[in-house]
Parts: sequence; structure tokens; C-alpha cells
Amino acid sequence: MQKSVIQKLKQALIDNGNLESHENDMVVLAVSISDRRHRASVKFYRDKAFNTLWTTVANDLNTAPKNSWVRIDLVQAVQKLRRSIFETKLAKVPKMNYWRYGVSFDADFKHALLEMEINGQNFFKPGKLQV
Repeated sequence: MQKSVIQKLKQALIDNGNLESHENDMVVLAVSISDRRHRASVKFYRDKAFNTLWTTVANDLNTAPKNSWVRIDLVQAVQKLRRSIFETKLAKVPKMNYWRYGVSFDADFKHALLEMEINGQNFFKPGKLQV
């Protein structure tokens, strides 16, 4: 990927402002890269400082093919839920592809999914009582 494109992505994030999550003072980015033919690979990056984090992201983007599709999601809020509360929230969703949040199963985002991954792959199935 061209360095000028990578710099534009960085500037767009900076212009967006509010780079860190309010709950844990961390910058968390989810970077999705696709070759336009296959499902994107998604990687989560997490650090206390945006510039340090961006150096790692930029290095990875440098290896992406020139015509890749790239999407960068910035995590701005984290809500910790017990499993029972999470399941209750899921049960209230009218259709399972209407879930509008990402989910991380650990605090470090090592086991995390974006909204598009959850809905695109139908990870959550309606229960027997759901219409």
C-alpha cells in the first residue's frame, strides 16, 4: 500500500478526534484488509499511545497489496457485561443480523469480532422462543 494512502488514513483518524476508549485509556483499532475477492482479515491493535500504535499498523499496511480494501474501526467505548446480561441483550434483538456492536471475549481484544463479522457469518442464532 502506498505511503501517501497510509498517511491519509492516519490523518483521518486524527481528524476524527477522541482516539482513546474512555473506559481504559487505550487506543484500540480494528484493521480489516481484503484483496477484494476474499473475506477481509481483521486484526485488532491496542496501545496506550496512538503514535506508537500507528507505527505498528502502518508497518502492516505497508505489506498489503496496492489495490486492497482497507477499513479501520476505532473503538471508542467498551461495555463489560456478564454472560447472562449479554445473552439477555441478544434475546431482545429482533433478527440476529441486527446486532449493532462488536464483541470481545477478553479485555485485550485477542478474541474479538466486529459487527460486520458477527452479522455476515450469523454467529448469533435466535433461540427457540425468538420469532
